[in-house]
Amino acid sequence: MKEFIRLVAVLEILKYTCVLANEYSLRSQLFDPSRHHPRVLPRTSSQPVIISLTWTTGNVAGLDEINGKFTLLGSLELKWKDELLSWDPDQYNVSSIVVSGQDIWTPDIYLGNKIGSDFLASGVQKDLARIDHTGHVTIIHAGELSVFCSMDPTNFPFDTQNCMILFALKVYSASEVRLEFSDDPIRSVSGGPLTLDHPIWTITGFNTVAYQYAPLAFIKFCLYRKPLYYSFTMLGPSVLLNCLTIFAFLIPHDQGEKLSCGMTVFLAFVVFLVQVGDVIPTNSNAVPMLGKYYLFSIVGSAVMVIHTIVHSFIIAKKTNALSSETRIEPFSYKLEKHCDTGLIGETASSKNCSFKKFRFVGDLLKRYGLKMFNVLCFLSSLLMVSIAFAVLVTTNSSCISSS
Repeated sequence: MKEFIRLVAVLEILKYTCVLANEYSLRSQLFDPSRHHPRVLPRTSSQPVIISLTWTTGNVAGLDEINGKFTLLGSLELKWKDELLSWDPDQYNVSSIVVSGQDIWTPDIYLGNKIGSDFLASGVQKDLARIDHTGHVTIIHAGELSVFCSMDPTNFPFDTQNCMILFALKVYSASEVRLEFSDDPIRSVSGGPLTLDHPIWTITGFNTVAYQYAPLAFIKFCLYRKPLYYSFTMLGPSVLLNCLTIFAFLIPHDQGEKLSCGMTVFLAFVVFLVQVGDVIPTNSNAVPMLGKYYLFSIVGSAVMVIHTIVHSFIIAKKTNALSSETRIEPFSYKLEKHCDTGLIGETASSKNCSFKKFRFVGDLLKRYGLKMFNVLCFLSSLLMVSIAFAVLVTTNSSCISSS
């Protein structure tokens, strides 16, 4: 029994030694300087070298909306055929080998829209490559990449953003090397459907495009913002504040709390507007609908404050006029008796009956000011809710789909 075990061990050692010798001989033949150079295109005809791309998403690290920076973790798989690196597996008893990217030809691929990222900074030369006996080369480059993402805050906080990863070649033209995506261009690490575990964003779709006449290819992700957080912290309180502004008109004009309430609501909307400005990017091409709603509410609050001040001024003028009438009761009694009959002079009538005009204007402001402001606040809130509902309904149809 011991002799049999020794025989098996010797045979395994001889087999391993034979494999090493065969692989060493294979490498010597494949990388012979007389027939192979790492900078020579791996083709024997005039057809371009086809680089097949497959992206595997690990997770989205974040989306910096202020700076327009999209960061995610993943890996890029590149496959192509090197017609100069093929062999007969029966002759060498080797079906595939692993080599350094510096020993073979590799495409000079890079990220065309990266921001401060080392992903593909040196191409794929520093990665390991697996070559099978048919000459097909596979390289996987993994890491964290950061790319520029143009933000459109128009529908904030019910917005969708399209972020693109652009791959390009530095030197080679499309007639020499062409980038294409595989049949399964986007994968997840788990092997299932593409998902995103992020507290604010979720991936709702993707699109891949590879140009035939240019060495360019890009992946576009559709990110949908989860609106629950901003609905509870921004949209909901602002609607309640508008309702509070409406009921503030019911406070008696002789109470100072009416003016204080108007100023408080005004400052609250200013704070909300500043908060929106801190979240969205500085962009003059698009203004968020929520910001417009806040601005309209600020204007409405300012109108309420101005209305309160003017109404208080008119009431004060009327009170002063009535006080003067009390001090000279006999004369004011005659004015009140003959004011509308024209029995007194025009000059005396215009001076001493002015308090009736103030009373009339004050009644108009009190009667119609509340109605007009209620209508404006109701329409603005209804418009904001309608826009939010329309955006939610059309999100799936407007977002890009996978291809």
